[in-house]
Amino acid sequence: MSTAGDWSPENPILAYLQTLAANKKTLPYGQPVVAYASVNHIDSASLLRQAAEIGPYIAILQIPAIVIDDWSHDTIEQLQYLSRKHAFLLWEGSRILNPMINFMGRADAALETRQALVDLIKKSYTGGPLRTATWANLATSWAPAAPLDQQENDVLIPTLKLAAREAVATTAKTIQTEISAETNNYSSGEEVEVTVPIGETTNGWKEFSPNNTGSALRKSSTISVTTESVLSHAQIQADNGVPPPPLLARSVALCLPSALETAFTPQFRQSTIVAACANSEFVIGFLTSDPFFVNYRGNDIFELSSANAKGDAQQGIDSSRLAALTYVTEHRKSLGVFSLVPPALGAGFVFDPTFKPDGSAPSDTEPETPESAQYIYHIMGQAVALREQNRKEREANGSAKESSAGPNIMHIPVVLLV
Repeated sequence: MSTAGDWSPENPILAYLQTLAANKKTLPYGQPVVAYASVNHIDSASLLRQAAEIGPYIAILQIPAIVIDDWSHDTIEQLQYLSRKHAFLLWEGSRILNPMINFMGRADAALETRQALVDLIKKSYTGGPLRTATWANLATSWAPAAPLDQQENDVLIPTLKLAAREAVATTAKTIQTEISAETNNYSSGEEVEVTVPIGETTNGWKEFSPNNTGSALRKSSTISVTTESVLSHAQIQADNGVPPPPLLARSVALCLPSALETAFTPQFRQSTIVAACANSEFVIGFLTSDPFFVNYRGNDIFELSSANAKGDAQQGIDSSRLAALTYVTEHRKSLGVFSLVPPALGAGFVFDPTFKPDGSAPSDTEPETPESAQYIYHIMGQAVALREQNRKEREANGSAKESSAGPNIMHIPVVLLV
């Protein structure tokens, strides 16, 4: 199972997750864990407290922003500060952007209706009380359900991509304007330098690069209270020398329906996979409730499209059709699979005040590892052990397959905090 390798994803968020898996030594068992913040934290102070506690031990914090009673710009700024300090990404997890499954990718749908829904989806991503695109690295959407070989009919993903670019451009411009206004009034004579990126990356995104934090903000002195909150994000260095997250990078994960006991057709699952392959510079991959991470899965996108969560082939599915599509095979792409770690694996957890993630002896001078961080270690320990057991069983019975010519797969576990 791949978590990192000698391949370089074109998606900047996936590339950063690969960097974290290789460099952030406090990740439980080396896994780039996504922690879904507990919905019991319904105020900003409680959410931020949990983010500070688990930040050193996770790769992504998934935030149910819609249930935070006092959600505000200040909440966002503090989350971004913690994100950079502890090197983790932010994912708004309470809203699915596309509410009209099996419509946005249909060429025969009424143009006026499609356009109205496009505008609604765009505003749900960039506007309203959450303004997700202005701060969250990741968001979630259903796929547009375009026919496998007609991805050009999709208006959803191009709309979300454009909305993300516009939101990031506006954010960068706002930061630049605020700092410029303050520096014009600054008279101490100390140098203040503000740089806004103008070059494009290889995938055409001006700000979306794992090696570029968007607006490269630097200062040699404190300008004012107003700009300090903005500048601190660029100034802060992540713990232990881990590269900070790409603050202005944006991506979406497509919901991949369960392969078991589902109302969705296998064809919709395949359409979701092809949509991700066709837009892998913006679509990071798939969010699924199937425990692929636990029930061992390898690096085969065609197995993902044709097998159910137990590893059994689904009736009526022919992976050879996918293998012939240029979206899938035109060059070696990379995608992530975000898979839920079953909460049942967390049973038996007991808080240990002497627990140290690195196995070292406890010290009176060091604070104890937070209970929520210990829980992540506990449940991931169970998941990794079960995954390894399943991998050995598959290899023993000959069901393990060599990697196909399709995209590289990075498996990323999702842990629910209760």
